[in-house]
Amino acid sequence: MVLELADRLYAVPMNQYFHFSDRQLKFVALLSAGVLIMGGYLFLRSYAYPSRDVPTLGVFLTETEPTFTGVFVLDPNTAPADSLELIGGIGPVLADNIVEYRRQHRIDTVTDIMNVPGIGPKTYEKIRPYLRINCK
Repeated sequence: MVLELADRLYAVPMNQYFHFSDRQLKFVALLSAGVLIMGGYLFLRSYAYPSRDVPTLGVFLTETEPTFTGVFVLDPNTAPADSLELIGGIGPVLADNIVEYRRQHRIDTVTDIMNVPGIGPKTYEKIRPYLRINCK
């Protein structure tokens, strides 16, 4: 009885032009789901990676000093640890070391940052363009 009722329900055409079988409807549903998933993936991927047209933020030379200055500069005496981590070469541990060092000592010159445990000559050369000491 239930099978006969189900057969009658599925035997009714959708409209006067088309009549799809269960297998065809499942295929169309699966195809539609695949298209939606792929479209969502491509949409998210387009925002996840920068396009090739975007210029990189490099280091530029100032007129007053013959050294390179970063696009953004931070004062290691006042910058929070999460801002210091934005500088390439400084991770969470090194940022915490800088914050701990400045609690005990004031950083008066950019070279004073080499006294922080974990900052050697190579790291200093890498982060130097992004540091500026603001003496008040």
